Amino acid sequence: MTQASQAPQRTKGVDSARRALQILLQFTENTPELTVDNLLEDHDISVPSAYRYISLLREMDLIEEREKGRFVLSPQVLKLARAAEATFDYRAQAQPVLDRLTQRTGETALYLRRVNDSAVCLAIAESDHPISISFQPGNLMPLHGGAAAKILLSALSPAKLNQYLTRVGSTMTKAARQRLEEDLQQIRADGYAESAGEVDQGVWASAAGVHAKGALVGAITVVAPGYRLSEEHREEIADAVRAAAQELDAALAKR
Repeated sequence: MTQASQAPQRTKGVDSARRALQILLQFTENTPELTVDNLLEDHDISVPSAYRYISLLREMDLIEEREKGRFVLSPQVLKLARAAEATFDYRAQAQPVLDRLTQRTGETALYLRRVNDSAVCLAIAESDHPISISFQPGNLMPLHGGAAAKILLSALSPAKLNQYLTRVGSTMTKAARQRLEEDLQQIRADGYAESAGEVDQGVWASAAGVHAKGALVGAITVVAPGYRLSEEHREEIADAVRAAAQELDAALAKR
């Protein structure tokens, strides 16, 4: 896999808050409960520290003790989930467009938007042909790798783009940065992008920008294993992706 990497920024002076949030983020669909032993295994902290973090999260009504020593998320977290869902720009409008795009191309289609320095997949329509990709719903990915992510990156102002490239500068060479800037200039002109193996090895992608009220709000992309795509098929997919983006543009204009 040649997934692009991005060096995260660490805010100074908030180590305790960071640890508490890291513990909270350990709860997932596959890990719905945690114990103190789990925290000791996953974090370099003492037993008293583990209990202090648990006490803080309980105080904030973010977790509760389901059984003795076993902690789960509290219903309070549902408020956060609903708030997050409310900000998932145009996911409901994008899903049927993606479904039709997958039916037309026979390949997996996704809708992405930018969140700070990352691209996140908000909706996906999977094809009947399984494909392993890093862009999965909720996963935060760098903006400088992959057709759809680079479309989102291309919309940044020159100042913000320079700030982003400075922040991730240690992950790319000077030549790589120059190639990226040239790619972004072409993407701005075309409103469309293709990539091959930039995020996942062997995966080709075609993407087009989605707009609302004159601003770029997201990108639609189709991803597929490059080995099974002829040049003609790639052109057909590219046409379908651009048409799907225009379809979503039109739907958003009616809101």
